[in-house]
Amino acid sequence: MNPTRHSAERGSLLIVAMLLCAIIGISLVSYINVGRSALKTSNRSLYNNAAMNLAENGLEEAMYSINKLVNDSTYSFTGDGWTAVGSNDMKRKWTGTTFDQNATGEVRVYIYNYDGAAAPNIVARALVTVQGDSNKGTVEKWVRVQLRKTSKFANGLVAKQTINFNGSPQVDSWNSDPDNNSATAAVPYSAAVKNDAGSVGSISVGVNAVLVDNADIWGYVGTGGAAPQVGATGTIGPFGTPTGTTVASHVTTDFSASFDNVTSPSTYSYTSAGALSTSTVLPDDISGATLAADGKYYISCSSIGGSNKVYTIAAGKKVVLKVTDTTGNCIDIKGGSGGLNISSGASLEIYAAGDINIGGQGAMNGGTTTGTMNQPVNLQIYGTKTSGTQNISIKGNGLFSGVLYAPFGSVQLDGSVQTYGSVVANDITLNGTSAQFHYDESLGNFGGNNPFRVTRWDELNTAADRSVYATVMDF
Repeated sequence: MNPTRHSAERGSLLIVAMLLCAIIGISLVSYINVGRSALKTSNRSLYNNAAMNLAENGLEEAMYSINKLVNDSTYSFTGDGWTAVGSNDMKRKWTGTTFDQNATGEVRVYIYNYDGAAAPNIVARALVTVQGDSNKGTVEKWVRVQLRKTSKFANGLVAKQTINFNGSPQVDSWNSDPDNNSATAAVPYSAAVKNDAGSVGSISVGVNAVLVDNADIWGYVGTGGAAPQVGATGTIGPFGTPTGTTVASHVTTDFSASFDNVTSPSTYSYTSAGALSTSTVLPDDISGATLAADGKYYISCSSIGGSNKVYTIAAGKKVVLKVTDTTGNCIDIKGGSGGLNISSGASLEIYAAGDINIGGQGAMNGGTTTGTMNQPVNLQIYGTKTSGTQNISIKGNGLFSGVLYAPFGSVQLDGSVQTYGSVVANDITLNGTSAQFHYDESLGNFGGNNPFRVTRWDELNTAADRSVYATVMDF
């Protein structure tokens, strides 16, 4: 027996065991470090998401307050917890938000042009403070959004349900106010100024949401899900698109729109005129009608109409007409010589929940030719029905220049009338081979109490981006 050999073997085994222990130890340390790194990354991601959610919540609170002020003149930013900065800005901080692992959060929001006189900008800075030993620190997210006031008439023909083109109507557009200045003369529609920005949209996901059939849509079509149904000679696209062609970039299937109910204005009192059943000049023939502080005459009637009766808005006068009858045709203008005549420079707003039938000579907004007609905004028809169906028929001779908004309206546009403006309803049908619809692009900026929506969203990631707002966000 050689004791030296056994000692050497035992020494070798010891060295191997020590090496194995070292390898295992190194592996365990590496595994722990990997796990720790993964935990840090996971926590960082978690708190990054938490910070972004906080920033978004702050932006939502700011948008709520801005839109609340738009629709409620009694609303007070300062009374709701905001602090005024100068004459046009507001700021506010929310603290005390708690998360798992004892993390806490706060969000600071600064609003530029809070009153909406100019397009508001909002900047939100969210901070999440992490308390864990290995992840101590603060996670920040900065977001800036630009708002723009939306219009009920941001598109030409808009429906909750279906839009049907029977025959071969044509849709296009023009801009009656290209410089966005009401003090300058309006631009009448003509071949020289027409554009291929006619817009048709339905939020319905049904396969028959938009039945183009053989119509020519010089512009865009959107639906809530299914592609529009186009006939053999139907066209969707820019001017010059061959007959029977649909340009893919001019069709979307993610169209959205809101259909808020409307009510008649209530700031000023109305002069009651009973039932209007004989030819009348408004407001001149309405006893007691007075000019309100906003420059308009507010008149209510139970109904308006009759065969061969003409209802005229006097030149230069602005009239708001509330029709109270909710049964049958609350507006029923018919007969060969009957009509609704808005004189040059006059305007009319109609609020009605009953059915509407405008026939006879139709609605003559300034005249019977494009060169004499008033802008579509001079004739506004609002359907105030809040459930069921409100039947609305626009026909007659010549043209219809106006805007029509009826969330529960089933609207029929007759083929003998060229329509200028915008129509928003539950469902819309254009009838006739000669029917034409011309969207007034200036209506995209129209509306006094429309809400603000986000038109641009930017995350401020770099120090340079954040430095622009560092001073105002340090509170």
